Amino acid sequence: MLAGRPAWDVDITSGWFVIGMAVATAGTAFATVWFWNRPTLQRTRRVCTLLFTQLMVTFTILAAVNAQMYFYSTLSDLMHIADGPPVPDVPVSTVKVKHLDPRPAVPFSDDDGKGLPFMVTKPTLTDQPRPPHNRRHGADPKHGVLVHTSIQGPRTGYRLDTFVYLPAAYFAPEHARTRFPVIQLASGFPGTPDTWLRRMKVHQMLSGLMESGRMPPTIVVIAAQNPIEGRDSECVDASSGARADTYLGLDVPDAIAANFRTAPAPTNWGVMGYSTGGFCAANLALRHPDRYAAAASLSGYFKAITDMTTGDLYKGDEALRRANSPLYTIDDPRTAPARMYLFAAKGEGKAAGEAREFAKRFKPTDTVKVRIAPSGGHNFGTWAKGLPEAFEWLAGEIAVRPGGRAPDPSPVAEPPRH
Repeated sequence: MLAGRPAWDVDITSGWFVIGMAVATAGTAFATVWFWNRPTLQRTRRVCTLLFTQLMVTFTILAAVNAQMYFYSTLSDLMHIADGPPVPDVPVSTVKVKHLDPRPAVPFSDDDGKGLPFMVTKPTLTDQPRPPHNRRHGADPKHGVLVHTSIQGPRTGYRLDTFVYLPAAYFAPEHARTRFPVIQLASGFPGTPDTWLRRMKVHQMLSGLMESGRMPPTIVVIAAQNPIEGRDSECVDASSGARADTYLGLDVPDAIAANFRTAPAPTNWGVMGYSTGGFCAANLALRHPDRYAAAASLSGYFKAITDMTTGDLYKGDEALRRANSPLYTIDDPRTAPARMYLFAAKGEGKAAGEAREFAKRFKPTDTVKVRIAPSGGHNFGTWAKGLPEAFEWLAGEIAVRPGGRAPDPSPVAEPPRH
């Protein structure tokens, strides 16, 4: 029994636990055969023992998979995963915009004198005669607005699903000419932008953090990252394959800057992700220092991988693989001073050790914060618990501060061009 953990809360990633499950399964199979011909309640007993044996086989297989993947670290972690993330139950309005065009934006506001500006290009609203935040169209910006759209990439040609969370302050008359910092989010695999909303309710979490003052008003972007459906892009430009890095690191920021009142990149832009998205966040930040000033990686890894979900991304090009491995690119003398937040849980196996190893590679001029949760596995419950602090740290690093790294909120003239 570990200190602070009850005796029943066993480590279900342990090899001994899997062996115990296998032995118990073999025992149930043996008991089924041993009592098969007993006459008392023969039919009922046969059905029950067969079903129980099948369940034990299934549980043993799941235990073996969990021990390899570290989804749940203990029984309490497994049982509490259904509780959901601790987020405020606030109504965040969702509106749909056909697509975002990466051309310069023009101010577009209500004609009723309310002055609630929404930066969009006019072609975006060809199917909507009024701005999507208009209350008469059902969107109340009290807790922020979630824009569901797609982004057409001029460099890649991809047109992928995207959500953009606009904070309540974006619609406040006193902030009508304020530019806001931006955080891009990357998903794990399998995962989509909707995973952030459905599994972790990140739009409600953001609303709560901003309204409580724990996080400054920030635009948050969740763009799809896998141009080939069902294939993990790893957010990289593959050799003779998908150009996910170009889409996420160039096309998406350009479209967001052209359509919304964003503060300048890279000073006021950051990127965050969980699992595969954690690798994406670290890799994108190091590969695009002209786009992102800071990154947060939750349960990410730091060496480029290939497996059955990715396919052969690098075609044997070791230089390309290393160029997409933060563990190596962090040593590049041309790399701008890095600022990163690294989160992992003790129950995730190698993740905590890899985060600490990566942190050791940071230069004295860099900023790195490592947060290791005392419990939890490689799952949404663990990430949901770690997200608030990660958001606070990242938003603080890219915040617009008078007299600080970032310039004062400035009047809208023309969106930044890259």
